Amino acid sequence: MQNNGPQAVRQADWRQGWILVFSGFLPVMAIIALAPTLPTLLAHFHDVPNAKLMVPLLITAPSACIALFAPAAGAIADRFGRRKLLLWAMAFYGCGGLMPFFIDDFWAVVAGRFVIGIGEAGVLTVVNTLLADYFEEQARHRWLMIQGVVGSMLGTLTIAGSGFLAAQGWQFPFLVYGVAIPIFLASLVYLFEPGTRGPRQARAPGAAPATPFPYRVALMVCGVTVVLSTIYYVQVINFSLLLKEMGVGDPKSIGLWMAIPSIGVPIGAVVFKLTTRYGAGAQIFLVFLCYAIGLGGIGIAPDYKVALAFAFVQQLANGIIVPALIAWTQSKFSFEHRGQGMGWWASSFFVAQFLSPAAVNAMRGLVGDLQAAFLAFGIVAGVFAIGACLLRLRRPPAPSGAFS
Repeated sequence: MQNNGPQAVRQADWRQGWILVFSGFLPVMAIIALAPTLPTLLAHFHDVPNAKLMVPLLITAPSACIALFAPAAGAIADRFGRRKLLLWAMAFYGCGGLMPFFIDDFWAVVAGRFVIGIGEAGVLTVVNTLLADYFEEQARHRWLMIQGVVGSMLGTLTIAGSGFLAAQGWQFPFLVYGVAIPIFLASLVYLFEPGTRGPRQARAPGAAPATPFPYRVALMVCGVTVVLSTIYYVQVINFSLLLKEMGVGDPKSIGLWMAIPSIGVPIGAVVFKLTTRYGAGAQIFLVFLCYAIGLGGIGIAPDYKVALAFAFVQQLANGIIVPALIAWTQSKFSFEHRGQGMGWWASSFFVAQFLSPAAVNAMRGLVGDLQAAFLAFGIVAGVFAIGACLLRLRRPPAPSGAFS
């Protein structure tokens, strides 16, 4: 492992940037890589008690680990160093991901999913922390845009590859987690422990922070993130069910039609970069506006083809909001608290993954059916868009790191 001393003045370049881009995709891959394999896993583990409940938990278990452990991972990164934690997290990720390929036992698979989840918590937190540590604001925004574009492309390839591997056997999709090995080796060679910028005095690893953690700022970040992410997941989680209700019964057709609106995600990442000059508040308004149009349009669409067009608008907003929230959170915490701040953000984003289905079910119960629930969430997003616009008009333009 490398020490902190001589590397405080080292400057990051494209090598560190690309390593962080690919590392940032690992937590996403942990979830989506198994999504197409759910029928295969259910068939293989059909004799497990409550299989229809337990087997799908294999897909969501890593998200629960991020929600639980990301704040602690951030605190460890702040106190003992980013690089060391990231390397350990990648090792956990690789071991946990590959374990089910070698052990044909349901509970071994469960254990592997929790191990990979712990690794994810560290990877996601430290990657977003290092982006802010290594790069100044404009370069950071550029790398966040690249991360959004590349992540969307890799997501499509991962889903397609997992489906092909699942045809070879239930355990073969777990081989995709082996990609963590070359990323780990590249990180071992090229990543370094960052130093603080400016006149602040360096703190020895393990020493307590000089200032208390800003919990009020963290709670604000969490609140905004939970609200936006809960709406973010409405279409992501429920659109396949809505397509089925609209008459698209073939699973292959559902997958194909769902892939078309996802083109909006990389486009949204580019829009994020183009709109950073207007500040995070303007980006939040734009996202709520797109959610209002997208979800509301899906809610009144007469058929699935019209719904697909509005789903594209929703996915465009999804491509903006993730890098926008990350950039905003990065700007809210100083170097000594940035890891923990990013951990709180990661926890909030994945907590919403569990809150959103409950919110949709509750709304569905109030309004009668799933399509009407989409319309209701579009109206809610429209109300938030109006509120964000009014706040924007009442306050002077802020720097890109500010929220309003």
